[in-house]
Amino acid sequence: MDLAYELHDLVRTLDREAERILRPEGLSYHRYVALIVIAEHPGVTGRQLSGALGVTEAAVSGIVRALIRDGSVDNVAEAGTGNVRHLRITAQGETLRQRCATLLGSSLDNNARAIQIDPAALARTIRSLHDELRSTHRSTDSEKREP
Repeated sequence: MDLAYELHDLVRTLDREAERILRPEGLSYHRYVALIVIAEHPGVTGRQLSGALGVTEAAVSGIVRALIRDGSVDNVAEAGTGNVRHLRITAQGETLRQRCATLLGSSLDNNARAIQIDPAALARTIRSLHDELRSTHRSTDSEKREP
């Protein structure tokens, strides 16, 4: 069994499942993740959000327009700042984010419990693996830059 493939396939399956779970809430998975980023980083710009989501600024523009139209996000940019949006989650958006987090979290937690895996322990293991990968990637990048 190949760990990299299994993790990749798991992420694809989780993404599809998240889309299915979020659809009745009127959200795509990208919009949900955007709500999380905006909630955790009030004042985030569209450019910063596009980097966090790993999508183009044009794609983020559509996501942000939909979230503003739905009342989940406000543009709190001060007058005179040009076309740069500074985004903040609204109370309505925070309620939606929390409801969706519960839907998504309990679903995966229940799947883990069904096969006798402690969700918190699995989350810690995944975080440790992710931290190790990021650490290894950073040191490899810095070694490439050294003369």
